Amino acid sequence: MPRGRRVAAALATSALLMVSACSQSVDVPPSTSTSTPGATSSSSALPPAPDRLRVAISFDQPGLGVKDGDEYSGLDVDIARYVAQQMGVEQITFVQAISDQRETLLATGQADLVISSYSMTPQRAEQVAFAGPYLVTDQELLLPRRSAIRSPQGLRGFTVCGATGSSATQRLVRDYTGLHIVEEKSVDDCVERLRDHEVKAVTSDTTVLAGYLGQGEDDLRLSGRPFGRESYGIGLPKDDSVMCYRVSEALRTMISSGEWRRAVARNLPSAKVIGRQTYRPPQVRSCTSPTTPTSAGSSTSS
Repeated sequence: MPRGRRVAAALATSALLMVSACSQSVDVPPSTSTSTPGATSSSSALPPAPDRLRVAISFDQPGLGVKDGDEYSGLDVDIARYVAQQMGVEQITFVQAISDQRETLLATGQADLVISSYSMTPQRAEQVAFAGPYLVTDQELLLPRRSAIRSPQGLRGFTVCGATGSSATQRLVRDYTGLHIVEEKSVDDCVERLRDHEVKAVTSDTTVLAGYLGQGEDDLRLSGRPFGRESYGIGLPKDDSVMCYRVSEALRTMISSGEWRRAVARNLPSAKVIGRQTYRPPQVRSCTSPTTPTSAGSSTSS
């Protein structure tokens, strides 16, 4: 084999092993619900749904996806369970999603779905399909309460931490000059650096950052000045149109039944903290390449 191909193969294998190492899977049953899996004239013509789904979620994002021993909680977990229940899936295997490895999990078959604060962007839609959105959120900064910084403009000359693979980080680099960026594998690691006074701020989405408010005695706060808007979707393999249809229909049912509102209220801070737009039921799109979400500027992703 030519040297170039050997190197490429070795890199691909290394990436696969790295993802496998942080994808600890535990089987859990999908949630029970008062509703029953629906069957429309369109869905009844589809092949049977799989018995098991491998769903990639975050293990360390309060309010969205948290693994505590063998227990899982958060909005993304509730979304996964409801979608599986509506599809008639008997069992879910949760695997860990790291921000810069979500596409790899789908491409290598280690996950059937990614539900991990996964922003729908045209760039990502070149590699994966999206069902959704299931949530709309702003981009924000997490700061010490006593910090004088109020916006990204105030970070010039200072260091900001963001998760690798998150375009909340990329947006700061692109749109705001003069600041220094460090990247960690997760927002959780960035928050630790903030608490250790190694960085001045953490950047991510409001729903992600709000999960860290009120923890410990460090007294963190949000900047209160969003600088972007994101639409979270469920990532699927690029050409799996059948799964995309099933997931989209399950999301529509979750919203129309009122279970979506209950899941948001159960897992996320109040609308006063994270914004009213996050509590508004989103319009689930058809399974096509998403357009760039609108905001005060343009949007990227988490």
